[in-house]
Amino acid sequence: MNFERTFDLLQIEKFSREDRSFLHNKTGSNYETWSGKKIVNQYLSYCQYLHKQNLQHGEMVILMPESACIEWLLFDLAIQAMGGVTVMAHATLSTEQLEKIYSETESKYFVYLNPEFPEKHEQILANKNVLAVDKIASEKPMSFEAYDDICRKVKESDLSTIIYTSGTTGIPKGVMLSHYNIMSNVHAVTLLLPIRQEHRVMSFLPYSHIFERTSIYCLLALCCNVYFIGRPQNLPDALPQIRPHFFTAVPRILERMYDQVVAEFKSRKWLGKKVFSWASKVSENYKPHQSFNPIKFLQIRFIRWVLLAKFRKRLGGNIEAILVGAAHLRPEIAKAFYAAGIKVREGYGMTETAPAISINRFEPGMNRFGTVGLPLPNVEVDIKDQDESGAGVIWVKGPNIMQGYYKRPEETKAVLTDDGWLSTGDVGIMKDGFLRITDRKKDIFKTSSGKYIAPQELENYFIQSDFIENIMIIGFQKPFVSALIYPNFTALQQWAKENKIHWTSPQYMVLNIKVRECIEKEIAIWNQDLPKHKQLKGFHLMHEPWSMDSGQLSNTLKPIRKKILADYEKEVSNIYA
Repeated sequence: MNFERTFDLLQIEKFSREDRSFLHNKTGSNYETWSGKKIVNQYLSYCQYLHKQNLQHGEMVILMPESACIEWLLFDLAIQAMGGVTVMAHATLSTEQLEKIYSETESKYFVYLNPEFPEKHEQILANKNVLAVDKIASEKPMSFEAYDDICRKVKESDLSTIIYTSGTTGIPKGVMLSHYNIMSNVHAVTLLLPIRQEHRVMSFLPYSHIFERTSIYCLLALCCNVYFIGRPQNLPDALPQIRPHFFTAVPRILERMYDQVVAEFKSRKWLGKKVFSWASKVSENYKPHQSFNPIKFLQIRFIRWVLLAKFRKRLGGNIEAILVGAAHLRPEIAKAFYAAGIKVREGYGMTETAPAISINRFEPGMNRFGTVGLPLPNVEVDIKDQDESGAGVIWVKGPNIMQGYYKRPEETKAVLTDDGWLSTGDVGIMKDGFLRITDRKKDIFKTSSGKYIAPQELENYFIQSDFIENIMIIGFQKPFVSALIYPNFTALQQWAKENKIHWTSPQYMVLNIKVRECIEKEIAIWNQDLPKHKQLKGFHLMHEPWSMDSGQLSNTLKPIRKKILADYEKEVSNIYA
């Protein structure tokens, strides 16, 4: 496998002779299958269209996709093959942010699929070249000879894409990645994936995000069966229909699956609860590669084939492995999946690294729960400015490191050294070669008493509570640590039923004195194992979850702290009143 540029993954001469269908688009309740011939014809048709539009080498085209589909993949690669640069803008960006991207890149086109986008951003799209990717005029496919003449001018060192960050810590910055940056990551990651050509793999994460985009490039290199199912909301229907062997996900999706199973068992009668509690403890202590123990072996087999059989069935029955990235995965969830016979592996990366830095491997002994795995073979990791525990800022170096931030030389210089080392801004520890992330450097804050607080560490701790679905730790320059909490209403409703408390709606239950007392008691239990300065001493209960539509979550479901704090300014003030 020797692909130098992203579009080399579409092996047009090989695929044009391929009758096998291996890309599948969701159309209504079914899937449209695309053979290699159809893929090549559509791809070369896009190339011909862009050539007729006189797309110049280095010219930029803004793409605003949500979930991936075949058209997005082919049009993305066609732009790059014709010498253009794809500018990825997340669907969650505001009109103001999109306007800045347009003026900064001077892009030739704005390409969309969701018809709401042109309406939402109408004020800045007036008099611009606006295209719907599924409505682009069909052209006679470009000949192989003409295609070769144009694409051979594109070098692996050329700019492939600019991806604008989701803006969780400020104004989005354009990350410049070359073909070499991306393909070095594709080559490294593909060798680590447990995927064979006959496997079925699903795609449902935002295509604008480098994690999903590079994942799809890897799947294309492996020529496996890829099903583009649309948004994550389609998972319940797609899983039993497709019966996938593998997919990539963000932790929140697995957490929801896990929480649903937990809630189902906890709603059962006394015996069901007892059995589930025992199974949870066995799963928590499960070590996959420990020496053989017949009792533990039988326990895991009982959990796997009796208690978790329904869970596996919900996932389609064939699932072998899941790769998780973009945020922290709770270790108990990874262990529960593993006990069910599903290898969940957590990786770590960022847009600036195209994206993978480290991955827990799928081979025996190459995985550690609670870590983000071993660095890729072609990536160096260094922990600088370590404290007494060995934690420090994570720096990385390798062929996947970005070219810089577009038109932001000062911001580039702040994170990228002349000899190629990139500061990730994350704080972590390296032990026995495995990397563990402890927090974001920018998120760490001091209370007014001068104590440092790493919010992510505390959030990951408290979210283990059955009664907490989501939490954001706050306390910058405040006298104590507090939190915004979105309760697990399924667990709360069951608790209310057991305690004969009338249940209405979340909007009113968060104001219920008994509910608040329940959460206070729960927090007191979890506080016991924390030093005093880290203990949670105040909270506000939310009745609505954070969402991408409200701008409170990024496209990878990470909370945007600045936006959430602004939206709950009054409630936060009341905590400290």
